[in-house]
Amino acid sequence: MWDRTGTWRRHPVRTRWLQPGDDLVAVLDACTVELQRGTDTVAVSEKVAVLLTHRAVRRSTVAAGRRARFLARHVQLVGDSRGLSTPEKMQLVVERQGRVRVFAAALSAGLLRPLEHRGAFYRLAGTFARDLDGLRPPYPDLPLPPLEPRVARRLAQAWQERLGCGVAVVDVNDRGGSVRAVSSAALPAEELLTALGDNPMGQGTSGTPVVLVRRSPSGQQPA
Repeated sequence: MWDRTGTWRRHPVRTRWLQPGDDLVAVLDACTVELQRGTDTVAVSEKVAVLLTHRAVRRSTVAAGRRARFLARHVQLVGDSRGLSTPEKMQLVVERQGRVRVFAAALSAGLLRPLEHRGAFYRLAGTFARDLDGLRPPYPDLPLPPLEPRVARRLAQAWQERLGCGVAVVDVNDRGGSVRAVSSAALPAEELLTALGDNPMGQGTSGTPVVLVRRSPSGQQPA
């Protein structure tokens, strides 16, 4: 069903639970072919993009060290998100960002916490720490690292060429989000983020990792 926010129409698309080895473009084509126009933008969840391009990490391959376990125990949870309180995810951050940077971020966060300055760890540890996902349903055994911007752009452009409409890779949730990349025919990233600001993809097990976004005049119903 299409809904409207501002001057955009959105159509969240429900899919089956996708697994590594699925052909993402085949799935996108099958679930949007009857709906999409060439001027639409197909917004794809970054988590699904990571999963279906073989960039997810098996939990069993990550050996959380003593430092990672120590840091994970001191992560302050936000809502129902476990964040980096999972030792395996913290280990990946330490390996990617370096021990010095991660411990400096943790020290700063600890010093600022009594002053109620939130988010210092993630600002200092970098976007990889902030955007590392996974290890929760429906993929409880797979850490999902964020895509590098150049990789996301390359994927979005390749998918546009196969689908025949604009494609964006997005990471949105109930607390905000970001647009990782847009293809040449997609809506601009800033406009797309506004259109998806209320998170029509939903959370967790909603099963709607794809949203068609269409710019339309006020009051005009999409075909």
